[in-house]
Amino acid sequence: MKFTIPIFPLNLVVFPDSKYPLHIFEESYKILIQKCLLANSGFGIVASIDKKLSDVGVYVKITDVLKTYLNGEMDILVKGIERFFINSTSLHPDGYYLSDIEKYDDENVIVDPRLKDELQTEFEEIIELASYKLEDTFWQNLKNAELKSFKFAEKSGLALDKQQELLMLKNENERLSFLINYFISIKNKVSSAESIKKIIMNDGYLN
Repeated sequence: MKFTIPIFPLNLVVFPDSKYPLHIFEESYKILIQKCLLANSGFGIVASIDKKLSDVGVYVKITDVLKTYLNGEMDILVKGIERFFINSTSLHPDGYYLSDIEKYDDENVIVDPRLKDELQTEFEEIIELASYKLEDTFWQNLKNAELKSFKFAEKSGLALDKQQELLMLKNENERLSFLINYFISIKNKVSSAESIKKIIMNDGYLN
């Protein structure tokens, strides 16, 4: 099934089920957000990498308006719902983009519990090396998450292009393996606890 949705190109990857704060200041996107609030609808966030729009993004809904400024700017909180693939993009008269999209679903595979356990072990070792304490809400949300890979990815410090690469994988086992290899690599390359801490804190996702 195909849909047409407004999209918001950003230097950002939002994962399904993740929460992210946004500051809205451009006039066209002020209009878009007001429309979404009135219609209780969402929009797509698509990563712009090296001035190129990614093919796969995430549809988000606004869960909270944190602050409204006198000039119409807003601080909002969005939550990732599901991934989509862009077939074509056009410019709306109000200045934001519209995309014809289709759902981008996972392959139907049985998730290997050994990979989940291995990833959790690697992740906990990284946290311990960094002397970093995650809030209880993160661990609770991880426990409740259907797709564990995206929740771990929020606290991974992956570079933007690697976040997008992970987002585009359509197999949970492949995503879990991707993150296992990544955590092993940073553990082996970075000896300083402070450096690892900076890596894993390099995100804006909310627990």
